[in-house]
Formats: sequence, structure tokens, C-alpha cells
Amino acid sequence: MFQEERLVNILDYLKQHKTMSVGEICSFFQVSRDTARRDIVKLVQEGVVVRTHGGVALPELQKELTSYQERLIDEPTSKKVIGEHGAKLIRDHETVFFDVSTTVQFVAEHIQAREITAVTHSIDNVGILSKREDLSIYLLGGYLHTQNRLLYGPSVIDKISEIRADKAFIGATAIQPDGLYYPYEEDVRVKREMARRSDQVILVADHTKFAVKSRFKLDFDHVDIIVTDQSIPVEIQEILDHKNITLIECQTHNQQDGVESK
Repeated sequence: MFQEERLVNILDYLKQHKTMSVGEICSFFQVSRDTARRDIVKLVQEGVVVRTHGGVALPELQKELTSYQERLIDEPTSKKVIGEHGAKLIRDHETVFFDVSTTVQFVAEHIQAREITAVTHSIDNVGILSKREDLSIYLLGGYLHTQNRLLYGPSVIDKISEIRADKAFIGATAIQPDGLYYPYEEDVRVKREMARRSDQVILVADHTKFAVKSRFKLDFDHVDIIVTDQSIPVEIQEILDHKNITLIECQTHNQQDGVESK
């Protein structure tokens, strides 16, 4: 059995049992303790597990994360409005990165531009975009993460590095005064590479992201525009002004069209 297959099976085991010892890894997969330790190191580096005395466990943060489908129905009106405003920023014939994010998914649903090339590692984005015959879709290949419905691994970042895009739409798990935060280290690597290979980076995130925390940071310097649904904390607004990041606040319900400010 190859290492990547073992890693997936270890994660499946942890979802049911929460912890797994080095001895259990050795017994379960019939491998040496050195091999088990290498597997643990790999998973820790990816940010999907934490070390425990004698093995690994799911991080505490995992208990606070909801499934992709649950996040999709959370604040649906806000995400829809953000998606509509974000989609208006896309122009005909552009090449666009679409990150894995429920809010980015709403951007994909509301694209009016024609003849664009969409680049993504999200299974759900592909399902939405494939309904448009005038769009070209490039799927970034890798290993399938069934819960979050995305492809992951070194090949995803390698392929991004070979592409030049006009725009990148990214999401965020949490937004704090010092930057954007995500639960996994690979999330940051993918988004950083998308930003590096794009002329313009657009963060789409609803107001709830400004009130939570996560683990791995991406600096605001990688972002050009933020599209959200409500007024944001003053201290973050001041930071965006200082960094010349455009803020688009989309108003919902009976309010008028969104207001844009620098």
C-alpha cells in the first residue's frame, strides 16, 4: 500500500475513533514503526492531525468545523448576494481561479461573462460551471478529499504555478486584523500560489468570518478586493485602507445596491 493511501485510511479511522496510536498504525497496515512515524510526520505537516503521546488525533479545531454541505446552507442569502456582486467583476474571455469555498461557489453560479476559462480544484465548482457550454474548465488534479469535495496534494500547486490568470476568487475560514486564516496549511499554500499567479485577487466572505478564528495565516498583501455582506470591524477597515484594498459591502434584504469603498 502506498503512503498516500495509508494517510487517507488513517484519516478515515480518526473520523470514527478520534485517536490512533503508532502501534495501531503498525498493526492496521502491517508496517514498521519507522514507517508509521513517517506517516504521522506527513499528516502533521499537512495540518490535518496533531501529535499525541504515542500517536495522532484530530485537532480540536476539527470539532468546530462543519461539513461542506452544512456550510453551504449557512447564511445562504448573504452568500448569494456576495456571489452575485463578485461575479460582476469577471469579464469576457478572462482566465479565473475558483478556490474551494461555499461563497466562491455562489460566484460560479452567477457568472454572466462569456468565453472564460475557469480553473479550480473544487468538485462542486466543476458541477456548476459544466452547465455552461461557452466556458472552458481546467480541473487541477490531485487526491480526492471526499468530505470537503476538493482535490489536494502537491500536483495541485504544481499545476497552478504553470497558469497565468486574470483573477482569483478565494474564500476564508476566518478574518482577523493580521490576515486571513484557514484550518489547514495546504489551504494557505494553494491560495498563496493562486494569488501569485493572478493579476487580481478577490476575497469573498460573509460577515461571520470576521468573528471566528482558525490556524494558518495568509497575509492581506495577497488580496486586492474583499466582497462581504455587512460593515466590517473598524480596526480591519483601517488596515484595508492602509493597504489600499478595495472593500465592497453588499447590502441585502430591502437595502439598496452594495456600496464600494477604498
